[in-house]
Amino acid sequence: MPVLRLGVLWLAACLWSGLVQADDLLRARLAPLDDEQAAVAGVTLASGPLLADLYRARDWRPAWDAARLAALRRLLLASRGDGFHRGDFHFRVVDAILGGGGLEALPPEHRVEADILLSDSLVRYLHHHRFGKVDPVALDPRGTQFEPASSTALAQALVAALAADDLEAYIAREIRWPGFYRDLRAGLEHYRAIAAAGGWPTVPEGPTLRLDAQDARVPAVRARLLATGDYSTEAPLPEDPLVYDRVLRAAVEHFQARHGLAVDGVIGPQTRAAMNVDVAQRIDQIRVNLERMRWFAHDLPADFVLVNIPAYRVDLYRDGAPRWSTRAIVGRPGRETPVFRDRLAYLEVNPTWTVPPTILAEDILPNMRVDRGYLAERGLQVVDYRGNRIRPERVDWDQPAASFPYLLRQPPSDDNALGRIKFMFPNQFAVYLHDTPQRALFARPQRALSSGCVRVEDPLRLAELLLDDPQRWDRAAFEEIIASDRTRVVRLERPLAVLLAYWTAEADGDGQIAFRPDIYGRDAALLEALDGGPARPRLAPPAEAPAAAAQTVDAARLDGRRPVGAG
Repeated sequence: MPVLRLGVLWLAACLWSGLVQADDLLRARLAPLDDEQAAVAGVTLASGPLLADLYRARDWRPAWDAARLAALRRLLLASRGDGFHRGDFHFRVVDAILGGGGLEALPPEHRVEADILLSDSLVRYLHHHRFGKVDPVALDPRGTQFEPASSTALAQALVAALAADDLEAYIAREIRWPGFYRDLRAGLEHYRAIAAAGGWPTVPEGPTLRLDAQDARVPAVRARLLATGDYSTEAPLPEDPLVYDRVLRAAVEHFQARHGLAVDGVIGPQTRAAMNVDVAQRIDQIRVNLERMRWFAHDLPADFVLVNIPAYRVDLYRDGAPRWSTRAIVGRPGRETPVFRDRLAYLEVNPTWTVPPTILAEDILPNMRVDRGYLAERGLQVVDYRGNRIRPERVDWDQPAASFPYLLRQPPSDDNALGRIKFMFPNQFAVYLHDTPQRALFARPQRALSSGCVRVEDPLRLAELLLDDPQRWDRAAFEEIIASDRTRVVRLERPLAVLLAYWTAEADGDGQIAFRPDIYGRDAALLEALDGGPARPRLAPPAEAPAAAAQTVDAARLDGRRPVGAG
């Protein structure tokens, strides 16, 4: 018995010595890493200060054990389903540790470095899944606006994840996606299955195919549409497989609708080109748009307005599901509608329109220099900054726009550029949703035609649905105000989130994916960034002083509960 007791004491002393050594090594390794360029084992950390705060809150004790490491590996493997690469999260480090006998088999110094890199992997996982891997503002500084992720919230989520008994259950509970993301994620799985089955055939070049045409390419068209479910496997067999029959035409029209093409059932150059985009390109397109969705998805309320720019569409979501939709006109290339998230606060009925600087410089002044009647034809008035009318003949139209001393304003009317109603969410881009007198433009399949704002096909119905008060605000109430020609501001009781998004791929609840033309040419740059190896998060400075933050995360460590505001 004395010998056994001595053996137990010796083993405990060795274990305690190892832990103390690991704690000291962690403190020595991380204490100087309060630097955004901090690196471990040649790897630049996502955030040295964040990780230093994590281990400081843990009294410099290691965060990882065998169970957490195995759970992390499963999470990283599953991240492929979100369009990520395993290398985005140090997967090789995780695999090497497990393949080499686990954390316990590592020498103390390497054990410490591995612990830090595993925590860094989890930081990146939490950030990239909640906010996206690629910084949208760095990608497009002039046309995009998103706030950086909160380093305080990310630190709290990290501590809570490591304090949880089950890391995977914590992740499943805390990272919850809106329906539009889940649908497209399922679409990625579906298209990868198509790729694994061999993809789809190419439709050879040739003359345009129309109903009743007989052509050797018809079987290839049918097989192409079978692969993506546009042509039903339950459709009756054609009498002549070389004839372009009505069943195949219906499948072509379904394909055209999914790809933002004119729905005419005619297989011309545009439709054939869309059919011949290979499955690998479509998979990349889905991955790119999952990333774009992550920019918007965190903390998204159940009710919001979504503008999908390449789809030329405005959707109203209630309780997390699309309830109403209308066609839209968006900014043309060179005057793109920006991408950002804001809050829709009020409506303006019978708005005046003040010509924005871009239109003044690029449209109004050049036209006035060659046609002095241009202003009157469009019902525009010249006013000074006090609102006093100025006679157009007194204005020097040759002066540059930057020094132009007046405003050009259009009063309420049926010809007003904003139509009879606009939807306001004040923002740095000075864009908004509005009506338009040019109703015929909504019939076009491609509607990138505006100077940046979003024109709405049925704005009065949108106003009714937003206010959600049919006793006070039905169509008749709006029409009465419109008839007065007087401007009226109507505020929403509860401002609504509004998303101006650029999604060239989206899916519905039935698993059908709609692909849209990349009208602004943005997919390639985002794909390159998404595939460009590990990326460091863009983080806002901590909201609290370091001491307060340390107290918050330390409290989470002590009682194992999720800190308020985390996740």
